[in-house]
Amino acid sequence: MSEWELHTIRARMTAGLLNKAARGDLALTLPTGLERETLGRVHKDPNLEVQARIPLVFETFLQRRSASKVWEFFNANGLRLPRRARFGEVVWKRPTVAAILAMLKHPAYAGTFTYGRTRTRRTGRTAGRAATKRLAMEQGRMRVPDKYPAYINWATFEQIQAMLRDNHAEYDRNKTRGMPRPGKALLHGLVYCGACGHKMVVQDKGGTEYLCNSLRQQYRVPVCPYVPADPVDARVVAAFFEALSPLALDVYTQAMATQRQQAEQMNAAHQQQLERLR
Repeated sequence: MSEWELHTIRARMTAGLLNKAARGDLALTLPTGLERETLGRVHKDPNLEVQARIPLVFETFLQRRSASKVWEFFNANGLRLPRRARFGEVVWKRPTVAAILAMLKHPAYAGTFTYGRTRTRRTGRTAGRAATKRLAMEQGRMRVPDKYPAYINWATFEQIQAMLRDNHAEYDRNKTRGMPRPGKALLHGLVYCGACGHKMVVQDKGGTEYLCNSLRQQYRVPVCPYVPADPVDARVVAAFFEALSPLALDVYTQAMATQRQQAEQMNAAHQQQLERLR
């Protein structure tokens, strides 16, 4: 009888927790930059430097399109990130790519409460061993918008998540281009092998080439035939300008000029913000 009562109590407690999570009132751990009062109300950290530094992470990523580029920008300018210490106090630490990614991926910065973004499963015969897997945002159990004061809006957050997924350069995935890389090749991440259908990589040793080594990595078979990049890129450029009408070329030129002007304005705004922070 006592075991049955314990099961009932546990079920009621779980139901209460889920009910509170469905309203967005469950007191989960907040990321740096958000504080919870005694009565449960959430507000931004009163430290104005914290309030300025967190949006700078998102603005820099939208401009540079890479978490590693954000890390380089912060290090080059001697900027530190506000982080949670062991007992919850805010400390300033040197930025890391992992810390920047954690900030870019946290929906609380977009004012959204989420619950059930991870799944824990027992693995092996030992009952104490468990594996935790982080789910995609759309697979989360609950999501309540506008529960926290936001540093960015939800549309910007979704744009950042799409950019992060697109930067995830796994060559066996066919859904994204992958992050642009240095080098002469124009079609990095866009070329697929005509023999096996896998995405080709760029090899710069002894001249730039498009190479397919996916089957070799998986099954240790010989690589598919490689293709020199220069003649392929030349044909692509010629086909591009042949297909582009003079009117479309003018529109493209104007769009590039507008984009360049916006980038210059954003750089100027960043420099002004850096001067204020210093």
